[in-house]
Amino acid sequence: MAFPLIPAAGALAAKLGIGAKLASALTAAKGLIGVGGLKGTATQLIIPGLNTAAKATGSRMAGTALGNAAFKSGLGKAIFGEMGKGQIAARLAPDLMFGGLAAATTPGDLGDKLIAGGSSAIGGGLGGIALGRAGQRFGNTAGFLADTAGSIGGDYAGMMVGDSLQRGKDSLMGGAGQTAYERMSAEQQAAFAEQIRQQTLAGIGLVPGVRDQYMYGSGIG
Repeated sequence: MAFPLIPAAGALAAKLGIGAKLASALTAAKGLIGVGGLKGTATQLIIPGLNTAAKATGSRMAGTALGNAAFKSGLGKAIFGEMGKGQIAARLAPDLMFGGLAAATTPGDLGDKLIAGGSSAIGGGLGGIALGRAGQRFGNTAGFLADTAGSIGGDYAGMMVGDSLQRGKDSLMGGAGQTAYERMSAEQQAAFAEQIRQQTLAGIGLVPGVRDQYMYGSGIG
């Protein structure tokens, strides 16, 4: 509101003999304010990193745009076609859920669980999307049914790949080349066979302690 007074103040200062320098400074101040130069200068002084931050933001946005373009034109285009991110998430959510369930229920160590869960999720996801895209040409219902069938088939195929990977891992770790379930089954069978053996020996009095009790009860000991 006081900016219009600057020229008058400059003229008054000149008449009073304060000096041409003060008048010139006041006039220059009016010019800076009038064209937004003072505002821009103050902004630069207060936020020295503003231009740098703007450039960094622009670079990130450009990188994101390039990534999206590559996704839509490269391998992502070949796999997902024209599907949006929401459609992809909806298609892959059940496969990820079953992959997590497979990982949680698989016996063995963390490596076995990761192999089982990852192979199930990847196999089911890729199988479902591949058949789903083919069936989508005949309508949404056909696409959904094809996606379901592809997920089931891909899940089984992924399980077979996962079993092979688990056997290879077990061999590398010095095992017999078995999956986690095969190792558990072998351990259970060995434990069951040992239980039968102990029961048989106890029944004929060949187990220490049981044999002595058998002979004492029969009047032999």
